[in-house]
Amino acid sequence: MSKSLGNVIDPRDVIAGASLQRHQFPHGIPECGTDALRMALCSHNVHGDDIRLDVGTALSYRHFCNKVWNAVKFVLAALGPDFVPPQIPEETVPRHPMDRWVLSRLAQAAGECGRRMEALEVHGAVAAVHHFWLRSFCDVYLVGGLVRL
Repeated sequence: MSKSLGNVIDPRDVIAGASLQRHQFPHGIPECGTDALRMALCSHNVHGDDIRLDVGTALSYRHFCNKVWNAVKFVLAALGPDFVPPQIPEETVPRHPMDRWVLSRLAQAAGECGRRMEALEVHGAVAAVHHFWLRSFCDVYLVGGLVRL
């Protein structure tokens, strides 16, 4: 998009939504939120001054942020109001194979995220977190946990 052509999207329109009457957005820009816009911007592998961001990417991260919120609410509800985390988490040994599996996937994702951040590859760190949360935690662990509950 070009400022000189007047087709630059104001980030505030992506955050709050806008009813623009433009060719690219016949139904306006959907509200994506600040966190989704930040993740969309961080997910790009930038090698210059420009980021080619489309609203669809921000909308996709809005759905991801919503999934994070819903998964956390689900886990907190499943744990119950009387749940108290162990005082020394290092001494907690997961007994169920599914718990051990998800912790191994989390360790892999954390390692990948750390390596990417050290290399200043923020987009790779975002991808590692995104992949773990969707593919390992939500798609496998939470669904598998439903069977155990």
